[in-house]
Amino acid sequence: MVANSRDITFIAFADWTVRRFRYWPLLFLATLLWVALAGLICSSAIGQDDLQSRQSDSSRPNSLPRKISSEHVPNLVQVHRDVYSGGQPEGEVAFQELHSMGVQTIISVDGVTPDVANAELHHMRYVHLPHGYDGISDSRVMELAKAVRDLPKPIYIHCHLGRHRSPTAASAACVTAGLISETDARAVLEIAGTGKNYIGLFATIDRAKYDPARDWTKIQTDFQPIASIPPIARSMVSIEHYWSRIQTAMNSEPIKDSLRQEDTEHDRLMLRELYVELNRDERAIKDIAFSKYLTDGIAIIDSMNLQDKEAMTLLEHNCKACHQLYRDVPNVKAR
Repeated sequence: MVANSRDITFIAFADWTVRRFRYWPLLFLATLLWVALAGLICSSAIGQDDLQSRQSDSSRPNSLPRKISSEHVPNLVQVHRDVYSGGQPEGEVAFQELHSMGVQTIISVDGVTPDVANAELHHMRYVHLPHGYDGISDSRVMELAKAVRDLPKPIYIHCHLGRHRSPTAASAACVTAGLISETDARAVLEIAGTGKNYIGLFATIDRAKYDPARDWTKIQTDFQPIASIPPIARSMVSIEHYWSRIQTAMNSEPIKDSLRQEDTEHDRLMLRELYVELNRDERAIKDIAFSKYLTDGIAIIDSMNLQDKEAMTLLEHNCKACHQLYRDVPNVKAR
């Protein structure tokens, strides 16, 4: 039987295909091996890039610690994933903002009585662990560290302005609890704007150490919403309050409204009375230098003209000189 042209064409094509692709199985296996090897190389490269990415987190804008923009919470700094530092929350809007951040515990290191009602209204717990500007005692640091370890998180730690005491408290607590490094602790103070003259606060950071063998169950702390404050500390809190109000009024000059003038004059009178009361304190009676600062301050307040900032400048210098001797430097007394 004679084959037709279609059969001849098919036979020819089949013969060509066999000769052309007789090594196809080997090529297929080689291709599979190449793809697998390329995958391993890419995977290794990606893993190395990921490792380098994690190691360079500290250089990223969103790395910690960092400053956070806030509408109602002053000088907000994120110290750790679960710990924030800042100024005193004022009014319901500030507490609402903290609540929206997920904050569950607020720790005040300020002398002002905490606004427990607003905190509870927004389902947050208040803890009061006040300390001064001259540094934080080791026992208080341990209490703060236990708080950041054990209390519901996230935690917001605040003082009045959030520049000096609260960043120090938050940093020392986190270092002691093993949450951040000592280098990061220093960075927190720099970000918050802590004054270099507060050497007692910087010394607190330098002393803070993490001990992995520490038995935290031996640290007994009763976390109260409101702590008792020594009389002289309460007076200083009130002085800061009236001083701030007078500064605000004088910086928004001219003071034309008669009611505002009366309010500011009343604040000046209250400020004077606080100085007078402090000068009757046992410490002022025994310490001539401290009494001199108070006496000079009273004289400046008496001469204060609410339309003239010169007296305010003099009083500010008087306060700073007294603070440098009694408040900012630890364990220093006037002679």
